[in-house]
Amino acid sequence: MCVACLLAASCHENAAAPARAPAAASSAESTVALPRLTVQGTSFQRSGKPFQWRGISSFRLLEQVAHGKSTDADALLTWASSQKLTVVRVLAMAHHLFQLHPDEGRAALPRLLEMAATRGLYVEIVALADSEAMSVDFDAHIKAIGEIASRYPNALVEIANEPGHQTQHAGLHRAERATKLASLIPEPVPVALGSVEYGEGFAGGDYVTTHLPRDAGEDGWGHVRALASGADLMARWKKPVISDEPIGAAAKYVRGRRDNDPARFRAAALLTRLTGMGATFHYEGGLQASVPVGPELACFNAWNEAWTLLPEGAEQQGRFEVIGSGTSAEYRRLGEREGWILMLPPLREPRPAAGWKIAETKRLDGVTLLRLSRQPR
Repeated sequence: MCVACLLAASCHENAAAPARAPAAASSAESTVALPRLTVQGTSFQRSGKPFQWRGISSFRLLEQVAHGKSTDADALLTWASSQKLTVVRVLAMAHHLFQLHPDEGRAALPRLLEMAATRGLYVEIVALADSEAMSVDFDAHIKAIGEIASRYPNALVEIANEPGHQTQHAGLHRAERATKLASLIPEPVPVALGSVEYGEGFAGGDYVTTHLPRDAGEDGWGHVRALASGADLMARWKKPVISDEPIGAAAKYVRGRRDNDPARFRAAALLTRLTGMGATFHYEGGLQASVPVGPELACFNAWNEAWTLLPEGAEQQGRFEVIGSGTSAEYRRLGEREGWILMLPPLREPRPAAGWKIAETKRLDGVTLLRLSRQPR
């Protein structure tokens, strides 16, 4: 869906959310202390410092814990921690990819949150998935997940995965229902309603999740360029925006669904960071919560490299802008003294803004990343 259409959709759904209750006191608190994430403007913070959402799809982790395969779950968590990832995204129920009844998901959730916390990882709990195929009391399910999440500081909740998808119950297709369900999650658990391409009303949570367009275009780079629109979403809603399910990595290229070119995943992560969004690496193996291998691992390694190519906090500096359009666009973030330009194919001679000079040039498998410094006046 185009960004203009997305922003215009479902404006009537923007009613104020019902007040959320504070978390109830409980003796069953997490035994591993991680600071609760808080929202400050368009960013998450941890203990008053910026937090990088550097996530990975791990849909089956709860099913593994629920069905006696905690060793498999721990393998993914251990690997994710070793890669300096910060968030795993899991499904609390499922019917199509695998079988996980909501009761089983909730029962296994405390154990998974403990396991993740020992690895220093936060868990985005996707509460509702495949709800059209399963009988579930939405209110009771969300309230129970909220009660658990309130006891574990490393928990965040997304009410529904792709709420307008055909696999979701029709009652979830409108943001009003997700908004009421979110009111059952106690403060201070951060809550997102569901991916916002299904209507502007789904931006009503503490943070926003989005599945930006995956169309590759004629040159294969369309889904990378589409990420630049995340800056517009942040400017509109003035809260954190997470690119939660961009195009996924796979062994074989499938236009509009999967890509296998590490260069594009590296560029996608760089552009996501320059916009200021958080990012979740999506891949075929992540549907089953398996550690990436082969081409998927190569794509992950390139994606993960973005956190070394740009310094920590770069996305907090200055402002993001797009110069030009389409295949001739340059993507810039200019801070007070330092700036960056990302150039995608086809490459041209860079055009630094007035008052800036090129301090460093990195040529990275078909893209160029420039570091700029402000010239003294």
